[in-house]
Amino acid sequence: MAAEISTKKLSRKERQKLREATAGPGWFDMPKPELTPEIKRDLQVIKMRNVLDPKRFYKKDNSKGIPKYFQIGTVIEGPTEFYSSRLPRKERKQTIVDELMADEESKQYYKRKFLEIQKSKQSGGRKHYRQLKKKRKPKWEK
Repeated sequence: MAAEISTKKLSRKERQKLREATAGPGWFDMPKPELTPEIKRDLQVIKMRNVLDPKRFYKKDNSKGIPKYFQIGTVIEGPTEFYSSRLPRKERKQTIVDELMADEESKQYYKRKFLEIQKSKQSGGRKHYRQLKKKRKPKWEK
């Protein structure tokens, strides 16, 4: 009852801030974390994970921006994965981005893809740009 009285005395904006501090009882009152630059970068990498591995397929991500409520955890492998899919302690990094940048094979793949995209964007000059504009036009306007 004391909690009810204290919430009624709060102004509307203060109650709104209290409500937005957690995701609510339906989500077990998940707290809203602080967005540091490292966490923001990791969330962006997770959002664009379909670009990271050419052999893997991920569903299309329809969400806009970074989620408000989330939690970050550590994956602990079981004893059966000791030799198969375990990362040694030397190769473990603080963030997902650091792990990706430490892997040489993936680094080469990202660089190659980046250079391919740059080459296609910069080739042709004015003529190439006109051809792109022509492709964008509907058939009845060509």
